[in-house]
Amino acid sequence: MVGLMGELHPTVREAFDLPVQPICALEFDLDELLAARETIRSMVPISAHPPIYEDLAVVVDENVPAVCAHDLIAETGAPLVRSVVLFDVYRGEQIGAGRKSLAYHLTYQADDRTLTDREVAKLRSKIVRRLERELNAALRG
Repeated sequence: MVGLMGELHPTVREAFDLPVQPICALEFDLDELLAARETIRSMVPISAHPPIYEDLAVVVDENVPAVCAHDLIAETGAPLVRSVVLFDVYRGEQIGAGRKSLAYHLTYQADDRTLTDREVAKLRSKIVRRLERELNAALRG
């Protein structure tokens, strides 16, 4: 049990001059609630330096799950790639049979400095090379 909840008795309500309506009270054991949590979340300070946003689209074989490309982008770009969000999956004549285009919105950001265009371009190249090597991906132009 992590807590109790119940309605105050009318005499208790009257003793505290509370409104004439049902009033509920709750009491929680904070230690028990925290012990029941499966994971402990830690907070990260918000960077004072601006993020850089970029879209990256790659063409992969139809059988490549989007999550595989997502994970490779996040892993290769860490810690400067803060967010990777799939926003489009396209299949069509321009892509070719048995292939699909996956488009991701990337957020780059550093805690200690403003990133330069050169740093982002270098990291993007590293990400694209890894996608090419491990997923047979091609950058969509």
